Amino acid sequence: MTELGYRLASLIVRRLPRRASDAFVHAISDGYVFTHPRRARAVDQNLAWIWSDSGCAGAPPRARDTYRAFARALRDFLAPESGSGGPSVRLSDSARAALEEARRSSRGAVLVSVHFGPWERALQWLAGELGGVEALAARHRLAAVDRFFVRQRERGGVRTLCSSRPVRSALRSLESGGWIAALADRPRRYQRCRRGIVPIDRGPLLLARRADALVLPGVSTFAADGALEIDFDRPFALGPGRDGVDVAQGIARLQRFFDAHVRAHPTQWFEWGATPGLGAPAPGT
Repeated sequence: MTELGYRLASLIVRRLPRRASDAFVHAISDGYVFTHPRRARAVDQNLAWIWSDSGCAGAPPRARDTYRAFARALRDFLAPESGSGGPSVRLSDSARAALEEARRSSRGAVLVSVHFGPWERALQWLAGELGGVEALAARHRLAAVDRFFVRQRERGGVRTLCSSRPVRSALRSLESGGWIAALADRPRRYQRCRRGIVPIDRGPLLLARRADALVLPGVSTFAADGALEIDFDRPFALGPGRDGVDVAQGIARLQRFFDAHVRAHPTQWFEWGATPGLGAPAPGT
């Protein structure tokens, strides 16, 4: 989609009531599934693997459900205040405790998530809680679209680190106690032997280790009533020390956390290519 397409979509969903915007994004996503059968088959294949691995009875969900969830996540990012003010946000007691533990620390924090559920909207919520967050985000292939997303994040209090040296900027921010958000399920080199459902990029962990920052795993999901449910795992540090773990242990912790959420909500993980080998046990399980 071009920048004009995103602008038009944002204008439409901002003006529509919540229920009408739901119908609009569902119609758009259903049309995409119909016109891109090969991509839909790849998503169907992934869902079937995850469904089988989870031991669920009955037929697995279909690609249409995943594309509808993605369209809703994009809608909430483009128009977080649409309708009656957007979806409510809920955290469990354990998730809130994990967030508070990271906030009480004097260290910076790398918030590690994946392309799952309404992650952009959840990041905007977190920015409101913290007074701002920075994000490491891959550039879009179209520069105009990339600028649109950067501005859209900034409106929600999220600054995108998109300079020519984003890692250096991230390190500087972390060393001064800042929070950086990064997605971990698009590794530069796909693992030959999958060790779980979600491929884990070690990059965010290496960044945290270099900056002596905490790692805070987090995800967000759409609840049945439309609310955003945000979950955090306990933060951890990398390196020597009583509470430190090594990179392999850190990857294993991320693997268990993200795989559990994908098994519980398979249609909310936005992996568009067929990924053979799903369902292998994660390290330490």
